[in-house]
Amino acid sequence: MLFGHGGDVYSISKALGLTPEKVLDFSSNCSPLPYPEGFKEYLCDRIDQLHLLPEVDCVTIRGLLAKRYGLEPDNFLIGNGTTEWIYSLPRILKAKRAFIPYPTYADYEDACKAEGISVEALGTFQTGAARDERRLLDSLSNLDEGKLEKALIFICNPNNPTGLFISPVKLKSLIETRPKSATWIIDESYAPFVSQDDDSSLIAQKLPENVILLRSFSKIYGIPGLRVGCLVSRSRSMKHLRSLSRPWAVNRMAQLALEFLLVRPEFEQEVRRYCQREKTFLVNALSNDNMEYIEGRCHFALFALRGGLSAERITEVLKKKGILIRNCNNFKGLQGEHIRISPRLHHDNEFLVREINQSL
Repeated sequence: MLFGHGGDVYSISKALGLTPEKVLDFSSNCSPLPYPEGFKEYLCDRIDQLHLLPEVDCVTIRGLLAKRYGLEPDNFLIGNGTTEWIYSLPRILKAKRAFIPYPTYADYEDACKAEGISVEALGTFQTGAARDERRLLDSLSNLDEGKLEKALIFICNPNNPTGLFISPVKLKSLIETRPKSATWIIDESYAPFVSQDDDSSLIAQKLPENVILLRSFSKIYGIPGLRVGCLVSRSRSMKHLRSLSRPWAVNRMAQLALEFLLVRPEFEQEVRRYCQREKTFLVNALSNDNMEYIEGRCHFALFALRGGLSAERITEVLKKKGILIRNCNNFKGLQGEHIRISPRLHHDNEFLVREINQSL
């Protein structure tokens, strides 16, 4: 298990004698907005359902997703966050090798290595700019077909931490030209922050049968503590995946939360617009000769540090003040010193800017 993910408010709160919610967490890439009106009351009114077992296979949630996306309920599996699938798919699919572009979310490599699966780098793509999109597509196009038998190809789209985003239309077109013996695992945890599904997700396309999408509900709805995500596929292996799914994998409060949130796309739009606006504020306020914003399509901002600035020093100084930002030094393939910042409410973002400027 990698220690060093964002969102570890518990360690810092214990060290400073704070409650976890008092920590200003800019390291976790989740919605900072209050929940939609009526959400808390909805959950409180159903608190007695904790006396009951959850739906064994999340049939209500799968039905809502099927209706929303024009697929069948059996095209969806609901689990304990996307992490469940990241770690189980290499084992279940009995992969021979995996291909991963760097830098990216470390759990893809960790999950493969835990199963003894060799990992090959697709290259290093340091920015989220269009030139890296083209380079990554070229790299994927040039993969040796002889190595693709029972191979996994992991793509985080948009990517963490760079924000690199590949157009779903381009990605689908590329996948259809490659051998079907490889399975593409496309992690779209941050896609809702880029645009609505029609423009940001492969789920709006006719999914190729060798594609498995991972979708997080934690990020856009701001509910990481409920641990719930989904797998989407038209793959022939779905029947096998379903047969290996754990019963009651999702707790009842998470199921109820999604029943409320999935039918409110207007909240997703509100979160998307707000985060992009506040990201622009942070980028404009913090960019200087020593903090270079790395262009990306996602709502978080990646900064390269110059002039001898240390990511560890900045993050440690802020931690002592109850503020978390992401030290990106443990992202494999990210060269140099980098920090990542996700927007919070505007007054928090203003406070962070002042504290960083005083720390430099």
